[in-house]
Amino acid sequence: MKLLLVEDEQLIRKGILMKTDWQQCGINEVMQAEDGRDAVRIAKQFRPDILLTDIRMPHLDGIESARSIREFCPKVHIIFMSGFSDKEYLKAAISLQAVHYVEKPIHPDELHEAIRTASKMVQNDLLTDMGEEESMPLIKREIAALLCSPVYLSDKLARLFSLIASQFPRANPCVSSVLNWHRAIEQPDKLIQELEDAAQMAELDCFSMLKDNHHVVIHLISRSEQEIPFNDILQRWIKQISLRLPSLPGFHLAVGHQVHGMDQLYSSYLSAVMNLQKGFYQPPNSILWESTNHSHTDAFFFDDKRIATFALLLQQDEAYQAKNWLANLTQEIRKYPDTSVTYTKGIYLQLYQTVLQVGKESSIPPFKQETAVGKYVERLYACQTLDDLNQLLNDELTVLFDYLETRKGNSIIRHVTQYIERNYRNRQLSLAEISEYVGVTIPHLCFVFKEGTGVTIKHFLSEYRIDRAKELLANRDLKLFDIALQVGYGDGEYFSKIFKKVTGLQPSEYRKRIADV
Repeated sequence: MKLLLVEDEQLIRKGILMKTDWQQCGINEVMQAEDGRDAVRIAKQFRPDILLTDIRMPHLDGIESARSIREFCPKVHIIFMSGFSDKEYLKAAISLQAVHYVEKPIHPDELHEAIRTASKMVQNDLLTDMGEEESMPLIKREIAALLCSPVYLSDKLARLFSLIASQFPRANPCVSSVLNWHRAIEQPDKLIQELEDAAQMAELDCFSMLKDNHHVVIHLISRSEQEIPFNDILQRWIKQISLRLPSLPGFHLAVGHQVHGMDQLYSSYLSAVMNLQKGFYQPPNSILWESTNHSHTDAFFFDDKRIATFALLLQQDEAYQAKNWLANLTQEIRKYPDTSVTYTKGIYLQLYQTVLQVGKESSIPPFKQETAVGKYVERLYACQTLDDLNQLLNDELTVLFDYLETRKGNSIIRHVTQYIERNYRNRQLSLAEISEYVGVTIPHLCFVFKEGTGVTIKHFLSEYRIDRAKELLANRDLKLFDIALQVGYGDGEYFSKIFKKVTGLQPSEYRKRIADV
């Protein structure tokens, strides 16, 4: 809603702008003008809903400017301000059907009341102009929003119910629910209409609103003449929901505890939100009731032994066993729905980091990218269910084992990487030494390794040594020269040169960066 403030005294104008709580008054856009002539010019572009104007001003007074503005904004609501008790001005204000006449010096409470009155009149005009078909959904959304508030505004709710010609329910059984859609809701109006149609079929009054891109809040109120148990009516609604909503992309519907009277709906809404947290551990398209039984009421605990077991399966290239281990872990976590969702996502991030480390050590390109973790975290936190987490990590395991499977037939590459992993500290490590260990000529060795990995043996050795150096740099007690020696470089300057070539940073810069993190 837009308001134009017209006042020639700058201090008074600034005082009104600073001391008025515009949001509370229903105003979200305010423009100001220095006099009547300036007001007419601004109003032609701004098209205000409310005109708050002084009367006596230079160039063009408030009465004349208000008349001019009314010519192109016929529905603008006017509030006059004046320190003069001039009957002629009062008569003019009456002739213009001003909403209010505020005398100076202005009292903030009186001004607030005048603006709120004008704001309500603008809303009523809007509803009248729109007609019942268009205004009804807006009123119902506003009722839904008010019922999510911890402060119960009975007077405002009663007024809104009267606008939709509905009886104001005071002690009827009711319940709040929250629908979590597993993708961003593309057609919210259509989805809300389906929910409300289902309520209509179950003979329930329904007030819904879009909470955000994934959630819809639904308040369901029993009609006073119904004699059927409220729980049975809710079951009808649930059945209708199951028939109307598509199975994909999936949803969870959390139902709060039943209450008597709309003044208790906020507590039902809170319980629905709490129930929804447990929905993360349930299969898609589940209905979550407060009475849902769970195997455990405590939280799942994930220890280092599990990580070690998982890492060993990856290192031994046990694809079936690793995926089976992950499936069993997912099923076990599902039994603990009181576990924080953030904690559970942290578990799957730890597991991915283990996969990442094995992938890097095996020189698998997707896992060597610097942005690999960031991309995974982005997808991880978008997961709506435990099944999504399991699938996400399973996909990464598939990538890892597919690459390893491709290399299984080429024992040369594996022998080279294993030999480098065991002997990278040796400053004299050479192609001749590696080819002798593998048992093939140097040209053949270099060709097979480059063909299979996409990099040369020298490049792989440098990257492996630098990866080990990164780990050592976390220990600030180690000098850079000592680290260079430990990873196979006898020359500190040459080590720094290679480190920067691989990472883009000097070793000292890298150490400072990880210290800052």
